[in-house]
Amino acid sequence: MSKKGIDVSSNNGVVDFNKVKQAGYDFVIIRCGYGNDETNQDDKQYKNNIQKCEELNIPYGVYLYSYALNNNEAKSEANHALRLLKEVGPNFKYGVWFDMEDADGYKKRNGMPSNSSLVDICYTFCSILESKGYYTGIYASLSWLNNQLNSSKLERFDKWVAQWSSKCTYNKSYSIWQNTNKLNIDGKRFDGNILIKEFGQTNNSNANKKENFKITYQTWDDVKNKWLPNVINDTDYAGIFGHDVCCVYANANEGDIYYKVHVKGGKWLPEVKNRNDYAGLYNKPIDGFMIKSTKKKLKYRAHLRRTKKWLSWVTGYSTSDTNNGYAGILGQEIDAIQIKES
Repeated sequence: MSKKGIDVSSNNGVVDFNKVKQAGYDFVIIRCGYGNDETNQDDKQYKNNIQKCEELNIPYGVYLYSYALNNNEAKSEANHALRLLKEVGPNFKYGVWFDMEDADGYKKRNGMPSNSSLVDICYTFCSILESKGYYTGIYASLSWLNNQLNSSKLERFDKWVAQWSSKCTYNKSYSIWQNTNKLNIDGKRFDGNILIKEFGQTNNSNANKKENFKITYQTWDDVKNKWLPNVINDTDYAGIFGHDVCCVYANANEGDIYYKVHVKGGKWLPEVKNRNDYAGLYNKPIDGFMIKSTKKKLKYRAHLRRTKKWLSWVTGYSTSDTNNGYAGILGQEIDAIQIKES
């Protein structure tokens, strides 16, 4: 049976996600904001919607409504999404979507960009998000996809097709079909969506092969009591010196990764594959961490809160090898980790 979902924004007010889940809906796409990177254009319900989905273990994605008229504004909109994506947690599994339409007539009133400009705007946004390690795609109506956005330049990006009908007639690859704007859940109206393909299978594989290997990871911070921003490879480290790392959440753009953590005073927790789950327990410090990839050989290291020093890089994956099998020293809290291709 196909998975069913809804998309939500502040226009839906305060959503009772318990009722959404009870009604049999499997996922949610949440608006983070609209337009340029200005805080007054953040969606007022974004953080609340994410928090509720995390609490109820509802998988979700994020979308940003575009008002961009040129590439510079598309770059600002990409930065807008990236800023707000720092709030996502482990149930963020349905990607980042660029909402390209003209629902309120803004683009038309301001000299509607040419079709080629609209394509470039979409390409700019999606390329930036992809370069930061996010799975990204374009939301648009069937008409816009077949006309304004009908370009081979955008084929590498997934599509979320809006066609309010009993059948979707888009003849290219897509993962999500928005099939109605009149879905009723406990007396409230929503847009309804159907997952057509297992999520994440429609990005152009040749495009991915051209990219360097990227591992994206983040940690749960015990002081801030939230997930910290994603880090890619060793461009930075995940964690805050002086705060305990409690959980790790990671994936890569090629192959599968497997990882596990050791809870201080406890034991090694079950292995996690990609972002099917996270490794760790909220507010329980870890003192050991290991990770491996089916595609590349990895090297990784841990920073200890007590000594305020990085340990040596390791490359193994074994709980019994205290020299090269995992990062950390059991009994000493880890406050940051770093991972890269060996």
